[in-house]
Amino acid sequence: MNVTVPAQHALVSRVVNGIMPSRWGCLVMRALVVPVDTMLHLSSGGRLGMGRPLGIPSLLLTTTGARSGLQRSTPLCYVHHADGYAVIGSNFGLAHHPAWSTNLLENPGATVVTEGSEVPVTSRLVIGGEREEIWAKFLSLSTGYQTYRDRCARTFRIFHLKAAPPIPNPRAADCQCQSPSPPSTEGPAG
Repeated sequence: MNVTVPAQHALVSRVVNGIMPSRWGCLVMRALVVPVDTMLHLSSGGRLGMGRPLGIPSLLLTTTGARSGLQRSTPLCYVHHADGYAVIGSNFGLAHHPAWSTNLLENPGATVVTEGSEVPVTSRLVIGGEREEIWAKFLSLSTGYQTYRDRCARTFRIFHLKAAPPIPNPRAADCQCQSPSPPSTEGPAG
């Protein structure tokens, strides 16, 4: 049985798997697409992103700078994994790890914006068999990740991002919400 791939899907596959991971494609992605993608995510609450028309799910990850302590936002592709998101530090196949991954190692708390929701998350570095499972999910999303992997000698960091429990308000514990005791009108006990 022959399966015919519709022309628009063939074009999308060619762009995602052929052109984007090329060295020129990476330069364009880093210089133009990433800043525009960040702006789209921020202005739309994560409803818009450059990868969406290509069928690539994306989110905006905000981490705390490991050295600066400042908030840093980065658009990333993701795959669903274990009631959360998995992201990969491919950094377009460059020799060094992306800054956001170093930030997560230093401070695992972050925020994800996607599909109109902002969710505080806790990250953890994924290792072993679980890492291989997530890697396979990314390869099914785009074989371009293998091109990135073949381009550099480092091992890509993969993180699982899971919704963090709400942080309790410390002031709420101090407030007992009861009326104050009336002042005493009696004299000293004798």
